[in-house]
Amino acid sequence: MKKLDKAVFSLHKCIRERFLQYLEGFSLEQLAIIPQGFRNNLLWNISHTIVTQQMYCYHNSGLPMYVPDDFIAAYRKGTVPDGHIPTKEEVEVLKEYLLSTQVQLEEDYQKGLFTTYTDYLTGLNFPLSCVEDAIYFNNTHEGMHLGLVISFNYLVNKK
Repeated sequence: MKKLDKAVFSLHKCIRERFLQYLEGFSLEQLAIIPQGFRNNLLWNISHTIVTQQMYCYHNSGLPMYVPDDFIAAYRKGTVPDGHIPTKEEVEVLKEYLLSTQVQLEEDYQKGLFTTYTDYLTGLNFPLSCVEDAIYFNNTHEGMHLGLVISFNYLVNKK
């Protein structure tokens, strides 16, 4: 696969900045609301995108991830919110992860750190066979979750 251009990283940054805006626009209680008909909340959706980016790009490349194992365990594919209302400190850490993991991915890619990749089939049955596939698809994945966050914004604030 050819080397990624700056646009794919610019899009990732744009998505992450939008998540940050939503994260900052809700109360701690609102972040934990699970709207009727859904299985997760705003906090889970945003946290899940960070974990998934780390799994797609770093884990599948055999590289260490930049978020702790307990965070990954709580927000990876197949998990659901545990019902807690986040603390201000948790939200601050989440905000830091949103920004730092986006910047780190671009830096690590430009440094050429991603040299191997274990094939992975996404939940949409889209195969990832290299980190470039993972980075492209990650933007799609984060865009889907941004759509949910935008929907939750309406559902949570209409009450």
